Amino acid sequence: MEAKARDDELGTVFKARDEKTNKAIALRRMTPGLVDDAGRKKLRAECRIAASLSHRNLVVTYGVGSAGGSPFIAAEWVDGKPISQVVRERAATGGQVSLKGAYNVVASVCRALETVHEKTCHGAIRPSVVWVTESGRVKLGDVGLGKALVETRGPAVFDARDQASLAPEVKAGQPPTVASDIFGVGALLYELLTAKSPADGFVPPSQAHAEADGAIDEVLLKCLAPDPAARYQSADAVRSALAPLIGGVDAADPADDFGFDVDLDLDGDGEVDMPAPPPAPARPKPPAPKPPAAKPAADLFPAPMAMDAPAGAEVDLGGLLAKITENDAARWMAVKDGLDHGPFTGRELVELIVEGELREDHDLMNMDTGERKPVAEWHDFTEFVEQRRIREAQDAKKAALDKAEKSDARSGAFKLAIAGVALLAVLIGIGVFVMTREGGDVEEVLQAETGDLYERGGIELSGTAGILPDPPRRGGRSGRMRSGGGGGGGFAGSYEDAMNIAIELGDATMAGGQSRLSPAQVQGVMNRHLNGSIGRCADQASGLVGNVTIDIAIAGSGQVMGVSARQGSGSFKSCIRNAVRRIRFPTFGAPRMGARFSFNAG
Repeated sequence: MEAKARDDELGTVFKARDEKTNKAIALRRMTPGLVDDAGRKKLRAECRIAASLSHRNLVVTYGVGSAGGSPFIAAEWVDGKPISQVVRERAATGGQVSLKGAYNVVASVCRALETVHEKTCHGAIRPSVVWVTESGRVKLGDVGLGKALVETRGPAVFDARDQASLAPEVKAGQPPTVASDIFGVGALLYELLTAKSPADGFVPPSQAHAEADGAIDEVLLKCLAPDPAARYQSADAVRSALAPLIGGVDAADPADDFGFDVDLDLDGDGEVDMPAPPPAPARPKPPAPKPPAAKPAADLFPAPMAMDAPAGAEVDLGGLLAKITENDAARWMAVKDGLDHGPFTGRELVELIVEGELREDHDLMNMDTGERKPVAEWHDFTEFVEQRRIREAQDAKKAALDKAEKSDARSGAFKLAIAGVALLAVLIGIGVFVMTREGGDVEEVLQAETGDLYERGGIELSGTAGILPDPPRRGGRSGRMRSGGGGGGGFAGSYEDAMNIAIELGDATMAGGQSRLSPAQVQGVMNRHLNGSIGRCADQASGLVGNVTIDIAIAGSGQVMGVSARQGSGSFKSCIRNAVRRIRFPTFGAPRMGARFSFNAG
């Protein structure tokens, strides 16, 4: 956690840093007592919707948690200024935001609202939640928070200046709608052009701004109509009504409005909303600094991986990486454990995939297009997903060979002699009972002797492990589990039931992060128990079992939450479940994870 950023009537905003991505995030801790239990539930629901929205002009919402009894919201950290501050600073020096600058801000907000209105409404648009970043991007914030507070606490939760931007029906106690958001867009445009809040008394922009005329007044008055039905029916309609009125004004340098050039390509489709004025002589700019050298493709994909590629499938990974990183930008959002992570550049995504941090079943969204699908279905990244599979197979093979070599070195001639004596004893026992008992009795004794050998270490087994993706959650158990290393784990049913328990973001005072155990860690823990209590279960097998697969749900505390064995008799499966439930794994940051362990029981 870094130093406190700012206070307002809603609480305190801290600047924090994501330990995984090293990106700055904003943690808004709500004022104690601001929301009751019903308000927390509403806040959680609205922010969950907000977290599913992605647009370049929206401040990203990551999730909701609690700290010290007060809820907090994790969101994208914005380096820049709110429009309310920009307007005040311009007015203090006797200046105004240009008509084109004002249009560009409003058009950006309208673009963002088109995405918001597909699922919800903002509920409390006001100049203090519209930001201009240092890179020139306009971003609309407080999606989810504003609507939740208006519906549970009413407009009085905001100060008088912010209340003036709320639609009259909302101030009268009605729930916010798309129409009330249009009123908020009008209030934003009014403050940009007049440097006044609607609470200060209405002054037509044509009388307060040198570039505005009666047509601008008409658009504004329709946005601010007291009757919701008389307003524009969509945010895009507002933008479309304003655009033709901007082209005839004199060109203005956007840097004069905000101190830097405002991004004009609002939705990544190459379309520039603001009509282009005649080209002006370009001002000389200092040469841009050279970016740091990127990690070579060879560092991401070592030679052994390329050697193990399928025959006839020679893939130019360096060329693919060069294609992905051409005009690279932080346009990718990854969805992991129900939360959005990012934005990432294409190169960052490739590194996450190759390092196993981003799996093929995780969702990936292109923020420029809004398209969202699993990583493995994005054509640009399929080869890198395949490289990760090859690397995992190599790691598992190397681990198995290393284990076998160490085992051989320890055994020596003495262990071979012991194993021979043990095997001879088993064979003698089998011969005696063949002469005196039914075939079923021989099988029973053989299983018992084999179980003893497992326990004594006369027979050594080893298995392999992998990490399972979270299965789709279905209806059923309604238990809740908190994240953060200290995740619960008292439930000990099947793997499927354990993974179906719903999860909340959790308490910020607990260990953060979403890290998980690696396949090697799971494999190491399981192999340490395999030749003891687990191997002993062989005497419950009722016949040859062969390859055994065990699916395990592990809580963040390291406790086993659920186990499912896939092969063998009922008594064998029961023995396996009981043995695995007593195992403890290292703790990790995620609330839970699934793992699969396989071994051959003969």
